[in-house]
Amino acid sequence: MLILNLMEVYMARFTKKQMLGVFLTGAVAGAAAALLVAPKSGAQTRRDIRRFSRNAASEGYDQVMEMIENAKEYVEDGKIKLQKLIQIA
Repeated sequence: MLILNLMEVYMARFTKKQMLGVFLTGAVAGAAAALLVAPKSGAQTRRDIRRFSRNAASEGYDQVMEMIENAKEYVEDGKIKLQKLIQIA
């Protein structure tokens, strides 16, 4: 708890731009460390990253298409309910 309070006081001195810089620096350092200790070769790692990216993009597309279909159904249901309300009134 004390550590969190000290971090809040310390971090309050940074601007948002500085915090973004600190975050990005940490991310780059973490990525570099991960690559240095990775058990796979660079080519293998790049291949895995490409495969993961393709799969993620494909899954993302599928999810977006599903959301669009759900939205269309929701709109259609809303139209039907609204038409029923108009007929009742």
